Amino acid sequence: MKSIITDDLEHCYLCGVSGYLEEHHCMHGTANRKQAEKYGLKVPLCPDCHRNSPNAVHKNKTTDLYIKKIAQLEFENKYSYELWMQVFKKNYR
Repeated sequence: MKSIITDDLEHCYLCGVSGYLEEHHCMHGTANRKQAEKYGLKVPLCPDCHRNSPNAVHKNKTTDLYIKKIAQLEFENKYSYELWMQVFKKNYR
């Protein structure tokens, strides 16, 4: 996995647990998933933080928004706000 958000691919980005981790594309949907892949907007998540628990990124809007905000900030640090808006067309900050 290539990520501009974290260098630590051995621990869950949200809770820090190690072991079995799943790749989460911070921006989802068909077009956005491809762009997330292209720009490295991915983080490792344990199954609970990814999809199983009530606070999982795929079940909880607050958690999802938190990850999207971080993705946007990291993208802007590496590229620019203008490119973010060109590619993703929505401001999450």
